[in-house]
Amino acid sequence: MTRFQQTSSSVFSIWMGLLVALVSPAPCAHAALNRDQLEHVGATSTLGNQLPLQVPLANEQDQTRPLRAWLQTTPIVWINADYTCATLCGPLLSIVSNALADTGLRPGLDFRLLVLGLDPKDTAGDARAMKAKQVTTRGEVANHATFLRGTPSAVNALLAAFGIRTSYDSQRDQFAHPIAAFVVTPDGRISRSLSGLAIDPGSLRLALVEAGRGHIGSWSDQIHLLCYGFDPATGVYTLAIWRVLAGAVVITTAALIVLVALLIRRGGVSPKPG
Repeated sequence: MTRFQQTSSSVFSIWMGLLVALVSPAPCAHAALNRDQLEHVGATSTLGNQLPLQVPLANEQDQTRPLRAWLQTTPIVWINADYTCATLCGPLLSIVSNALADTGLRPGLDFRLLVLGLDPKDTAGDARAMKAKQVTTRGEVANHATFLRGTPSAVNALLAAFGIRTSYDSQRDQFAHPIAAFVVTPDGRISRSLSGLAIDPGSLRLALVEAGRGHIGSWSDQIHLLCYGFDPATGVYTLAIWRVLAGAVVITTAALIVLVALLIRRGGVSPKPG
């Protein structure tokens, strides 16, 4: 196992610890999910994976299209959620949508939010209710958020692509699952996974700029991408590549000196008299 896989695994273990603490009943209650079912829940690193673009998915208005059509041409923030969840799915959507509103990026042009329902039994009404309750009304985020539903096979294919393993609690009609937000490129590749409950607007902005291949964001965002690295253990961008930046400065300075010297020699620039 690589260091990246180890750190990614530890992050998801932390998420799962929080999730299990919330779904586990009090000591006097009977656990709906046994230990083996809870241990099954988790995720593996799938960065770079291609999502199945042909799977049919319906939005909260019951319009059905292949995933490719829902992706369109912008980077996507993707969340897997249970639309009738009584624990963390609602707070996750609220945190992520508010962070999106604070990125300074333009909803619909620079990013969109897609949410996949984990439970194929959930209805379009369930999707609309969660969207209305949990997605921020700030800015235009809600207008560019789509809540998708699919058949069991379609949902399973997408969860497999994300490396997500869930367990179903039939007594509560709830899914135990990892809590995370993913950034997906316009062509459907998984670009980043971020801790959904500890996400910050700055890291989310840089992840979207990266997923957009530099087509969005400002010049300063590109500099930040150059001199900041992504730490898979924390799910945020951290100062990590000073040598790269310093080397770029040295090379640029040397190139300018050579260029000026050549211009002076060729008579393109006349040195000022002292």
